Amino acid sequence: MNEISQKIIDYAIWYYLKYYPSPKKLKSKLKEKFWPDSEKWQKYGWISDEEIDYIVWEKLSNIVQEDEVIRSKIRVLKERWKSKLYIKQKLYERQEDKELIENYLEEYFLEWESENILREFKKLEQKFEKNKIIEKLLRKWFNYDEVKKLF
Repeated sequence: MNEISQKIIDYAIWYYLKYYPSPKKLKSKLKEKFWPDSEKWQKYGWISDEEIDYIVWEKLSNIVQEDEVIRSKIRVLKERWKSKLYIKQKLYERQEDKELIENYLEEYFLEWESENILREFKKLEQKFEKNKIIEKLLRKWFNYDEVKKLF
């Protein structure tokens, strides 16, 4: 492994602390910024996949808190009354670890999902007919089977 420029490591730290990406996204960003033919490559040199892994898992190991970031994102979206499916999709888009997502979602959504769908249903039942209510709940990413249980 070549000597990795401190500027590259500094950039990785700055990017992580600013955006809290998943390790997978952080790796792709470093690859994009410091791969041959990039602007930063000409200034600081390029880094291999092994060096990117070294930066993410060794140099940033004390600040990369993937599980805490996932928990935090779930908590924030849950507080905004987002459904389990919606949250799962958003975390998958961020390229977070799927196993961690599944574990934390189960932990947070044991009873909450049914309370959430019931709350949304009560808001809609006075204004709309059955088909329209189902349509609106499905658009909010609620599970079809759970929605059908309401009728």
